[in-house]
Amino acid sequence: KLGFSASFLTNFFLNYITIFHIKHISGTYKHMVLYFSTIGILFSGLEVVTRPFAHNYNNALFFFSTSTLSISSSILQLLITSWAGCYLIIVSFIAVQFVYRYLSLSGNKMADRFDGLRTVLWLLYPILIGAIYTLLICLLSQPDNYTDDYIKAEVYKNYGVPPTSFPRFVIVPYESDGSLSIKNWVVLAYSVSMISLHYSVILYCGLKMHLNMKDQLEKFSISQRNLQRQMFKALVVQSLGPTIFLVIPAGPVLLSPLIPPSFGMKISWQTGWLFPLIGLYPPFDSIAFMLIVSEYRKVIKNFFFCRQKNNKFV
Repeated sequence: KLGFSASFLTNFFLNYITIFHIKHISGTYKHMVLYFSTIGILFSGLEVVTRPFAHNYNNALFFFSTSTLSISSSILQLLITSWAGCYLIIVSFIAVQFVYRYLSLSGNKMADRFDGLRTVLWLLYPILIGAIYTLLICLLSQPDNYTDDYIKAEVYKNYGVPPTSFPRFVIVPYESDGSLSIKNWVVLAYSVSMISLHYSVILYCGLKMHLNMKDQLEKFSISQRNLQRQMFKALVVQSLGPTIFLVIPAGPVLLSPLIPPSFGMKISWQTGWLFPLIGLYPPFDSIAFMLIVSEYRKVIKNFFFCRQKNNKFV
């Protein structure tokens, strides 16, 4: 609830001042700011409603809801997969932002393809990535007798109830004979590949912008030059945030089930404790963005200073 409150307040405030007070950020990038902050609110809202949790046991990933709300199990299943989908939306949209800033900074005419009605296509792309992930989990990772039996003793040991007590998905990428469970491999392979692909794009574009920034900034006016620097700093923070809060925690959660059983690795990790940390990412991102971009700092300063000044005269 704390994470959602922080996310809602900071992102709502960011949207408000972006729409009504910010003048120098316009067009495609303004749409991106509004889009990203709105997704942040949705991401945190889904977390507080569904209370997702995860437990990695040997080759199994037990992903379930601990919500106490009077919501049907099937709806909670859909909501926790939507939360997982929002995770991929955030990662993929950061990559889209980096591509756009890189093309804009380098003067590439392909940046024009982000403008106008085509903006909608680039905004829909991350949604498509997240929606596919949601559908894959819903269709391919439904619990069955084998997966429930695989984790039954461990779940009862840690939570005092059988796995059937939770709205859940159980991903076990290997069958009892050690052969591959194709459907569960597809789910894990998709998530790992999408995170790796988009994170690689983030790193590549970030490095290229850093190496070429000095030469490319000469093409802009002094005011635009300062704004471009601030946008780059904001993107750097937006890459550090996911690295710390999203990408690094996802590593052990998604990769450990893929280790072949022949390796004999025995683990039992309550990886769901990482989720509250993940929930802090949306407010972190918005606060950092508003502190880095000078126009936001000025608007915020005037907003609160004027309020304090007016209160003194009341």
